[in-house]
Amino acid sequence: MKIREVFDKFEPYEWEMSPQEIAAIAGISADEVLRLDTNTSPFIPKKWLREVAIDLPNLPVNQYPDTKYSEISEAIADYNKVNIENIVVTNGADEALDLIAKTLLDNGDKVVLSTPTYSMFRITSQIAGAQVIEVSRRRQPPFADDIEEIIRVGREKEAAAIFLSNPNNPTGTFLEIAHIERLAKELGCGVIVDEAYYEYCGKSAVDLIGRFPNVIIVRTLSKAFSLAGERIGYILANKWTVDKLNYVRPPNSLSVTSLKLGVKALSDVKQVRKWVNKTVAERERCFAALKSIDHVIPYPSVANFILFKLSGVDANHIHQRLLRKGISVRNLTGVRMLENCLRVTVGSRKDNDRFLEKLKEAIESSSPT
Repeated sequence: MKIREVFDKFEPYEWEMSPQEIAAIAGISADEVLRLDTNTSPFIPKKWLREVAIDLPNLPVNQYPDTKYSEISEAIADYNKVNIENIVVTNGADEALDLIAKTLLDNGDKVVLSTPTYSMFRITSQIAGAQVIEVSRRRQPPFADDIEEIIRVGREKEAAAIFLSNPNNPTGTFLEIAHIERLAKELGCGVIVDEAYYEYCGKSAVDLIGRFPNVIIVRTLSKAFSLAGERIGYILANKWTVDKLNYVRPPNSLSVTSLKLGVKALSDVKQVRKWVNKTVAERERCFAALKSIDHVIPYPSVANFILFKLSGVDANHIHQRLLRKGISVRNLTGVRMLENCLRVTVGSRKDNDRFLEKLKEAIESSSPT
């Protein structure tokens, strides 16, 4: 059987360990595992689940969902103050990225990434047959996008698209909207802005879509809305762009039940903002606590996670010691510019305290490198 040549030298997505695998390492039950590696919310939306549970017996799960996703599209439009014609509903943000790549990229096209950044940008672009060109982020200020270099490379290579994560995963940094507008204006190629963590910083490039058909915003209900397991994402773009994206959108990639829960969530934004405020407060508390631990250098973040570098101790060793305590954080030591770095999701106060305590113990008991 023939496999596409793109996979000959392909670096796949690094899958996270399952709770069962972590539990086996730690010698605990899976429900005792503390996942602080996936940037999800610590809050379970029990009220929404109870309300949707009442409707479950009458949900038409024997039928396909409305292929236009009309009800949730209206809710998304209201939340973002845009028109329904500016929305494409997707099965999580990753399907959104896939649709964008299928729509914009031909085999051999050039894609520019500001790295380090979300690895799915590279993966979806390469699967579409594009050549990925990386522009390294600046070291000062830490992990800032090098706009001048992105523009230079974009022009020189005649880029078809630029993918940006804003706030950026995994660094937590933010690119001011004026820079995104400049990229859209000066390069003219697709400028895709993944705003998965938008709610934690409150700033968006959505106002640009009315003036720039090449600006495409990707959002999700996985993070601030506590619905990572329901896989609900969406795209915000100019109507002309939305029409083209709908050429490749599958008709039924979301379930009837997930759509119902998504509408429920979008009707209760006040609750989401309360969760966001709690997470932001915990982020700042954890940042200060990390700064107080010897050998730890945390980087400021406007998302729901904190990247930190270890000095004088081996991050791989600390990562393993935390796993043996049943705590999973993201190990980024193999990523260029992120050598000896770990990334921790901001959880509940109780979970954060457990992590901070075990991190400090792991560092204190480790030999300096």
